[in-house]
This record gives sequence, structure tokens and C-alpha cells, in this order.
Amino acid sequence: MINLLPSSYKKELLQEEKWKIILNLEIFLFAFLICLSLILLAVRISVAGLDRAQQILTESEKKTVQLEKKRTEILGIENLEKEIKEINDKLSKLKSFYGGEPNLTRVLQKLSEILPLGSYLTGFSYQKETSQINLSGFCPDMERIFKLKENLESEEDFKELYFPSSNWLSPQNFNLSFKIK
Repeated sequence: MINLLPSSYKKELLQEEKWKIILNLEIFLFAFLICLSLILLAVRISVAGLDRAQQILTESEKKTVQLEKKRTEILGIENLEKEIKEINDKLSKLKSFYGGEPNLTRVLQKLSEILPLGSYLTGFSYQKETSQINLSGFCPDMERIFKLKENLESEEDFKELYFPSSNWLSPQNFNLSFKIK
């Protein structure tokens, strides 16, 4: 092919071609920048969404931990209430068991107060089924045996006093029995 165009026209065409190339490059660069900015915008939106999702998960986990703590506290309180109830049941059973039983310590204390000076016990027996106490002991004379009998009869917690007549025959050794109220 033969080029018959004048040289000035050839220069113009060459320059036009260079401008077209530069224009195409600018358009390409502009399109590239637009695409890059859209990609970065999409990445930013995605990261923001992931960040929000992570915040929601964190808040949810905090609420779960708080609920677990509350549940643990409630279970701890329930366990304490259960233990208290068991202890109260045991105490009420003990109270009902010992409630029907006379207090032998108190009875022995009263007996020690009732015994006249110089007198002492040599035998003590307690029958749980009938709440009866049998005593044997020593009194140095008849007056003290009489005083012992009066003291036992005047005591409100003792009933059905049995003071055999053999006590009057041998005043030094005595036997008696009574029941506890």
C-alpha cells in the first residue's frame, strides 16, 4: 500500500492517533479507579457488616454469661434453701423425738436439791416406756427420810410417788419410785 498523503497530514494523523491512545488510557484509568473505589466500598461495607455481626455476637455472649451467672446464683440459693429445709426437717424430727422424752438431767438436778444433807443415792434406774424412776439410797436418820418424802411429794414434776413402808423400818437404806410428768 502506498501512502500518498502529505507529510503535514501524516503528522496530524499521527498526533490524532496519539491523542486517541492517551484518551483511551485515561478512560481505562478512570474506569479502573471507579472499579477500585467500588471494590473498596464493597470491602468496607462487608467489614462493617462483619464488625456489627461480631458486636451482636459479643453482646449475645455477654447476656448468656450474665444469665448463666444468675442461673448459678439461683441454683446456689435453691441448694441453700434445700439444705436449710433438710436441716429444719432433721431438727423437727429431733424435737419431736426429744419432745416426748423427759429431761433426765433436770430430774437429777432436782433430786440432788431435794436430798437432805448427809443423804445420798446408791441406785438409780429409769424405765423409758413408763417414765418411771426407781431410787435407792442412804439416809442417816428417820427425820431425813421424812424430809425426803415431803420434798418429793411437794415437787410438781414427780407423780405417783411410791414410798414403801419398809423404809420406815430400816431408816438408813431406802427405796422409792415415782413417775415423771
